Amino acid sequence: MTWTTLQRIDRAIALICKWGVIGSLLGLFFLLFAGVVVRLIPMLSISGYDEIIELLFAWMVFLGALALWREGALYRVVLLEQSVSEPIRRAIAVLSQALMLLFALVMAIKGYEFLREAGEITPFLGIDKGYWYLAVPTTGALMAIYSAVGLWKALRGERVGGEGGTILG
Repeated sequence: MTWTTLQRIDRAIALICKWGVIGSLLGLFFLLFAGVVVRLIPMLSISGYDEIIELLFAWMVFLGALALWREGALYRVVLLEQSVSEPIRRAIAVLSQALMLLFALVMAIKGYEFLREAGEITPFLGIDKGYWYLAVPTTGALMAIYSAVGLWKALRGERVGGEGGTILG
């Protein structure tokens, strides 16, 4: 794969994260507003909307975390980075990227195992809850890829994300 192809994929992931979070938030707002209206007007009823709220909330949280992860801004303490010398700053970057990679791999693997073994169906809508649980291994795998790139850059002494940039540049 060429570098421009990777950057296009990165931009596509950024758009999916951005619009996934925005869409989920708007959906949550609409459903919660509808729930309030239904309580005010007893003749109306919405059944099973809480199941969709769970789905939207799960994807919103994990896509939002992925968006911050890809920017290298999720686990970042700028004050600490600015107060130490360059060799220590580099060691901190390598250590944090290695730990982030480990966490992302555990999240992807355990999330996939949970997804595979769940087999749960929502009570009212009858939808497989795998769509809810898919958020965990999917974002975990993408986080692991970003962390591997970040670790490679940190080992080479390059700056990793933050300040408006992304891990891929």
